[in-house]
Amino acid sequence: MQAIGLLNSHSLAKLIYQCLMGGGWVGNFVFFTISIWFLLDRKQTLQSNLRRVWILERELLFWSIALFLITIVLRKHDIFTGSLSTQMLALRCFLPLSLNIWWYPTSYALFLVFLPFLNIGMRRLSQRQHCQLACICLLLWGLLGLIPKLSYNLTESTVFVFIYWYILISYYRWHMKPFSTRRCWSLIGIGVGIDFIYLLGSNLLYSATGKAASAQLFIFDKWKLPTMLIGFGMFLLAERTGFRSRAVNVLAASAFGVYLIHFYPPILASWTYYLSVERMFTTAHPILFGLLTIFAVFVACLLMDLIRQGFFKLTFDRHRGRLFDRLWKKLPENSFLR
Repeated sequence: MQAIGLLNSHSLAKLIYQCLMGGGWVGNFVFFTISIWFLLDRKQTLQSNLRRVWILERELLFWSIALFLITIVLRKHDIFTGSLSTQMLALRCFLPLSLNIWWYPTSYALFLVFLPFLNIGMRRLSQRQHCQLACICLLLWGLLGLIPKLSYNLTESTVFVFIYWYILISYYRWHMKPFSTRRCWSLIGIGVGIDFIYLLGSNLLYSATGKAASAQLFIFDKWKLPTMLIGFGMFLLAERTGFRSRAVNVLAASAFGVYLIHFYPPILASWTYYLSVERMFTTAHPILFGLLTIFAVFVACLLMDLIRQGFFKLTFDRHRGRLFDRLWKKLPENSFLR
């Protein structure tokens, strides 16, 4: 996504494109917060969380196989022309979690397995100890993470990202008074402000020296502090509204499917080739074209997953998790999993 032509230009469109590139990690943080928020106050057991992983795996397996077959068709018609190991992809499509086709669900599944034990450990900490741990995390990967080249081993998209977020979210959930609406907007404002300062500074640096072009996207990368501030403020504002809509719930249930479809490696390679940042940015109306591209990809993936939802309701969701429950009951009473 780091198009050379984009980073080398100077325009309002460039600033908007840079901000759009950072939106994905705000979404990741919001999605994780939604997932974990209500689990924090529920009893967590290895059985219940393995059951959640089992149910998650069904959707991953469906899309990994379906998208593998779509990739074969695309390649046959010369639509997908990228490098592809058919044998490896065929193996991966049957083991999507274990072979890490998508980093997010693999990391999230591991996190669910660890969660019962993490909760026990965190609950045994005093509020002061939990606060100290949260502050250390914020110092190392939040504040010091704003300095380029400082990562303190948090360099990859792994389950440890979720453990880091879990420590912070659980402290707020268990020990802090709810933020006011004004403070939530302040979080968003501070996050946007930090992004803007870095964006402006890096663009000015590149304009003056012609160097460090990649630094223009530094602040939008992965789990940066402003990403978390914006995402958490947005979540807290939404969480207190009390809005209920069946239609929204149906669409929201397909949000994960949108991620799986558009981020499946060969599909990602295909649509980012035909709708590359470079091509969009060099059109007569780059801002409009970029927004329309985002909307079109989202709607196309959404419609595909709505079809998947309907299929699951008629098949797998009629007895959701029943096979797992039967297999669990067959485990010996002295099994280490029981």
